[in-house]
Amino acid sequence: MTAETTKTVEPPPAGEEGSSESEPPPCVDISIEDERWQSVPEFSELIPGLVAATLLAIQLAPETHAVSIALLSDAGIRWLNKAFRGKDAATNVLSFPSVPLKNQAGPAFLGDVALAYETVAVEALEQQKPFLHHAAHLVVHGVLHLAGFDHDSDTDAERMEAAERGILGKFGIPDPYGDGALPPSTSL
Repeated sequence: MTAETTKTVEPPPAGEEGSSESEPPPCVDISIEDERWQSVPEFSELIPGLVAATLLAIQLAPETHAVSIALLSDAGIRWLNKAFRGKDAATNVLSFPSVPLKNQAGPAFLGDVALAYETVAVEALEQQKPFLHHAAHLVVHGVLHLAGFDHDSDTDAERMEAAERGILGKFGIPDPYGDGALPPSTSL
């Protein structure tokens, strides 16, 4: 049984309490479709900062870009993976880049990132890293895919991994590729 919770975080208008001139929060729609994600409340609180830091690292303004993060079960990810990629299997993260719309009002929507609870939990355990660190890495990885990063070649992978390390380091999260860690699975 799943419970759906949606949390939208939008930047406060300039000059209001909580606004920041240097790092405004991005527009992030967080959809919790598997209630087990609620057992890690600090994760959903961390997501807006992770998205903002990722956008800033790739020179996109958080106040003018938006993403959607879906926190799913393995069954939900498996359905998406089969429907959109023809692969009948669960995976840790999927990214679905948006097609830019002309004359779009509001922030530019970059796309959707979906994470699978069970796969993330198993991988974190296997890699002997905190669940929160692994899930944070996958959010950063997914957002980078939305912005056009990929890991199809060694050069592209090195560029993407360097960006991930730098962004996660700002949150005190160690190198996600250290100590036998496996790379995130894929994107659409």
